Amino acid sequence: MDHDDLFDDDLLADSVRPPAPAHPRRLAPEPVAHVAGVDVLDPGTAAAPSGSGAPDGAAPVGLRERIRSSRFGTLGVLLVTAALVAGGVWFVNGQRTGAAAAAGTTVVTLPGTSTVPAPKVGAPAQDFTLSTIDGATVSLDQFKGKAVWIVFGASWCAACQAEVADIQAAHEKYGPQGLVVLAVNINEGQDAVRSYASRVGTSYLVGADDQSAIADAYRVSAIPAHFFVDRRGVLREIRQGGVSTDSIAASVSRAMAP
Repeated sequence: MDHDDLFDDDLLADSVRPPAPAHPRRLAPEPVAHVAGVDVLDPGTAAAPSGSGAPDGAAPVGLRERIRSSRFGTLGVLLVTAALVAGGVWFVNGQRTGAAAAAGTTVVTLPGTSTVPAPKVGAPAQDFTLSTIDGATVSLDQFKGKAVWIVFGASWCAACQAEVADIQAAHEKYGPQGLVVLAVNINEGQDAVRSYASRVGTSYLVGADDQSAIADAYRVSAIPAHFFVDRRGVLREIRQGGVSTDSIAASVSRAMAP
């Protein structure tokens, strides 16, 4: 082979040799939009900013996490929680007091230590002993054979004061027919009750339940509260709130029925 043929073959090889592969072009990352309240880490950032407290290569700690991990943040959460609980208690108590006021009653707080069964209409009324302002001691059971109207109230209760005249009138009207009115004044002593009864002019039986033990046994939650017991000692009606002439007549009639 002569030199001219060799040269021509080399040229031919160069002309058909495939081109070298081109390196792909690296595109710059697009900027990440910032959304208010959201911590965003730029994908092009390899390390946390200086002073962020995060290790190299880790995302910066968000504001919410910093608050949770701080001592002041924990205290703030506890204070907010306590405020919410207190607000809930205030709201419930306010609703209870408001409902009682609308019904013409006064909410009372009792010991809550009674172990006797709660009163139930149609069941025997729970017996109790009461010392009256006249110095006598009476019990509910001693009045079997008569209808008994138990009135829970207090001299400091406005709704209780408002119904005294109607209770006194019922005592005078139905007493000779076999009705016993037994007023139990709660959360006050005998002297205060005696003074009050003398001032308003009652002649029915009145006594002080200074420790509210009787009211507790009868689960009284607001006053005035009325319990009507028939001649056999069975509880026939429970009424909470003030009474009227008509409601008294109806309740007494049921209690005194044979």
